[in-house]
Amino acid sequence: MQTKKSKRILPRSAVLTLLLLVAAGLSISAFSLALSGWNGVSWAGNPTLFFWNTLPVFLLLGLIWLASGQAWLACLVTGALIFLLTGANYFKVMFRDDPMLWEDLFRMREGLQMSDQYQVALTPMMFLWIGVIVAATVVLFFLGRGRPKATLRLLALTAVGMVSLVCFDYVYPDDQRYTALAGEHAQDEREAYAATGVVYPFFHSAGDYLSSSSSYDERAARQTYNQYTDGVIPPEKKVNLISIQMEAFADLSLYDIDGLSPEVYRDFHELQAESYSGTLITDIFAGGTTETEWAVLTGGNQHGDFKTKTDSVAWYLKSQGYTANGSHPCRDWFYDRKHVNPNLGLDDYLFTDNYYYQFIEEGEDVAYDEVFFPDLQQRLTEYFNTNDAPLFSFNVTYQGHGPYNMERTYWGDSYCTGDYSQSTLNALNNYFYLVQDSSAYMKSFTQYLDSLDEPVVLLLYGDHKPWMGNHGVIYEGMGISLDTTTEEGFRNYYSTWYMIWGNQAAKDLLGQDFQGQGPDLSPCFLMNEVFELIGWEGSAYMQAQRETAHTLPVLHTTGWAEENGVLTPTPSPAAQARMEEFQNLSTYDRTRFE
Repeated sequence: MQTKKSKRILPRSAVLTLLLLVAAGLSISAFSLALSGWNGVSWAGNPTLFFWNTLPVFLLLGLIWLASGQAWLACLVTGALIFLLTGANYFKVMFRDDPMLWEDLFRMREGLQMSDQYQVALTPMMFLWIGVIVAATVVLFFLGRGRPKATLRLLALTAVGMVSLVCFDYVYPDDQRYTALAGEHAQDEREAYAATGVVYPFFHSAGDYLSSSSSYDERAARQTYNQYTDGVIPPEKKVNLISIQMEAFADLSLYDIDGLSPEVYRDFHELQAESYSGTLITDIFAGGTTETEWAVLTGGNQHGDFKTKTDSVAWYLKSQGYTANGSHPCRDWFYDRKHVNPNLGLDDYLFTDNYYYQFIEEGEDVAYDEVFFPDLQQRLTEYFNTNDAPLFSFNVTYQGHGPYNMERTYWGDSYCTGDYSQSTLNALNNYFYLVQDSSAYMKSFTQYLDSLDEPVVLLLYGDHKPWMGNHGVIYEGMGISLDTTTEEGFRNYYSTWYMIWGNQAAKDLLGQDFQGQGPDLSPCFLMNEVFELIGWEGSAYMQAQRETAHTLPVLHTTGWAEENGVLTPTPSPAAQARMEEFQNLSTYDRTRFE
C-alpha cells in the first residue's frame, strides 16, 4: 500500500501573527531609541517615552498588515522606514548637531548629496538592527500568515487609521506634553529631541511644521498690509545693488584661537572698517544655506515651497525698472534653485549646469572663488557697458563649504599653529586658507567696484557658521561654547556677520558714507536695513515689517528675540504678539503674490 506524502501546512493563526508583529515592533522601537542619544542626553529609559516612540511603529505595522494581509511586508517596510529615519537623525546630528525634522523630508535629495562629503559608516548596532529586521521578516513570512476575517479586518483597519489620524493631529503636536517629557532639556531643540527619542520628536516636529500655517489669519494680515503701498525709487537714487552670500564664512578671530595668523582676517577686517557692518543672527548652523538665502530675499524666516511666484526684493526692484539676476557656482537642482529662483524674480540665473561648467574640470560640480569673483567682475563690466537699466544681482558662493579635511592640509599649516590636536589643526588650517583666500577676493572686488563710474552698493554676509567636526568637536577643542540655552552659546552657534559697502560713485550720489556699526539683525530684516541706508522706501511689505525690524531686530525661529537691546529666549507678551503678527504678515505676503 502506498502512502501519500504529507504536505507541510504553515500556521495561519492571526493571534500568532499579531504576537510576532508585536515582538518585531518592540525590537524596532528599542533599536531606534538605542541610537537616539546626543552629547550625553538620552531618553533615559522613561516608560512613557518608550510608549510614545513605539506607538507609531505599531500603528504603521497594523496599517500595512491589515491593508495588505502580509505581515512580513509590514515588518520589512516599517523596519526599513524607522531604520532610515533613525539613521538619518544619527548622522545629521553627528555632522551638523541638528536633528532630523519633518521639513527635512522635502530636502532628501540635498541630504543624500551632502552625505557624499562626509564619512557615513554604519555602526555595529546598525548592522545588528538590519539583521534583526531581515530575520523578523523571514520568520513572519513563514509563521505570520494569519490575518483576521474580512469584516473584522476592515473594522480593525478603520480603527487603526482613525487612531493614527488622532495621534498625528492632536497627540504628537502637543507642545505641553513634549515640553514636560523633555524636562530640563526642553529649552534646547537638539537636547529636547535627543531626550525624547527619535520617532516621537520627529512626529512632534511635523505638528510644528503644519501648525505654522494653520494659525494664519488672512483677514488681519490683509488689513495691516493694505495700510501701505509700494514706494517709488526716484531716478536720483537708483543705484545698482549687488548681494553676495558667502558660504560658511565666519569671523572666528572673535574668539581666542591659539596660533591664529593675523593674515587670515586682515583683508576682511580692512573691508569691515570701510563698511557699515554688524552681526547677523541666522536660523541655521553648519548647513541649510537656503534658509538664510530665502530670508534675505523674501523678508520672512518661514518659507513655503516656492512652487508659484513669491514676493521678494527682486520682484519689487524689477517693478522699479531694475534687471534682477544672479549666480551660484553649484548644481541647479540643489535645493531646487533652478525652479525656485525664477519664482523669486531672479532671471537668467547662472549655475554649474548652464554656465560655470566651462571653467572647471569635467565631472566637477562646483566652482570656487578664483572663478566666481573674476567672472562676476567681467560680467558686470559687460553689463554696465551694454545696459541702461540699474542692476540687482543676487549671488551665493560655494568656496567655504565644509567639511574641512582633518587628516591632512592642502595649502600649508601656517594659518593656525596653536596647541590643538593634529586633526583639529588640519581642519582649521584648511578652513582658514579658504577664509583668507575669499577675503582677498572680496577686497579686490570692492577695489574694482570703486573704479567704476556706476554707483554700486554691495551687500556681503555669511550664511551660517562652518561645520567643525562631528558634534562640534573642533569648537569644543577651541573652548567655544555651543550651549544654545545660554546667550553666549546661542550667539556662538547662530551668529555670522554682514557688511553694506558703497563705491565712491554711490557715496557721492546718495550722500552716504556707508560706514559705522549696524545693529544685530535676523536675515529677514537685512534687506530692510540696506534699503533704509540707501534711502529707499521699499515695497509695501518691507514698510509693514519695518516697525518689527526696529523693535525686534533679531527674531529667531527657536523663539529667541532681541527686545530692548537684550537677546532673550523668553520675550515679553507684547513681543510675542508682535512676533505672531510678523509671521501672519509674512505668510500673507508669501501667499498673496501674483
